Amino acid sequence: MLITEKLEAAVDFTPVDSTIANVILADPHQVTGLTVQELASKANCSHSAVVRLCKKLGYTGYRDFTLTLLREISAATESDADVNFPFGAHDTLRDAAEKLATLGQASIAAAQQHLDMPILVRAVQTLIHAHRIFLYGHGDSSLAVQSFANKLNKIDIYPVLADLLGESNWNSTNATEADCALLVSYRGQSHSHLQVMRYLKQRHVPTILITGRPQSSMAKLATACLEVPGDEYDFMKMGTIASQSAIDYLLTVLFAGIYSHNYDDNLSGLKQRQASLTNGLLAEDGVTKPHP
Repeated sequence: MLITEKLEAAVDFTPVDSTIANVILADPHQVTGLTVQELASKANCSHSAVVRLCKKLGYTGYRDFTLTLLREISAATESDADVNFPFGAHDTLRDAAEKLATLGQASIAAAQQHLDMPILVRAVQTLIHAHRIFLYGHGDSSLAVQSFANKLNKIDIYPVLADLLGESNWNSTNATEADCALLVSYRGQSHSHLQVMRYLKQRHVPTILITGRPQSSMAKLATACLEVPGDEYDFMKMGTIASQSAIDYLLTVLFAGIYSHNYDDNLSGLKQRQASLTNGLLAEDGVTKPHP
């Protein structure tokens, strides 16, 4: 989660924290050049209050905070793509193609930068050891989880598409501690999925959430939360273009972790299936070809 997003979320902020946050948000670039005393003066507070806020946000101190803020500002400057409206009315098709390519690359790079490796490893291990995997996603996210399920099918894993046919609640009642649930929700505000997560937590079912809102109620319930960049507006946007690129990337990374766990066996299975599809009743011509 970007520093500006943390400051805007203002989770567990005191009135003094909020005042400091407002000063930073008013001109983040200027703040990177201020000393802790100078920022404290602008916010009419003590320098220790500034340091406490930095630590509350997850940084070791003010210097760590400002260096991270400067890196984030620099990264944002390098890519001027608008995640909500990546191309304009007067752009040519070539312009749109270039801008969409840039946006997709930037979204994946940002998602990779946000990766918390211990949490990622925990998520992969949870999926590997689960008896069954329950997948949840609405709207565009449903397409992402279906694509993920299709990848898993290729290595003989058949997850439950829990939202299929509107049966998420019913399917959730079948989940046990031996299973796990993977939910994709960019906003992290789906009422039905929040209900499901509360139920699964009560049943001690491990949950993995991919979201652009790591401070959401759903994120707080998750066993492991994987973050995608949260720059898209909730509604005022051309479509879920940047977020879906990042979500697809994270799901593919999870698949890579599962695949690598039994890499040789998965590769062997692939070769066997390929042989069946090219030489036998499942071949395009349906004819078994003699071995040379």
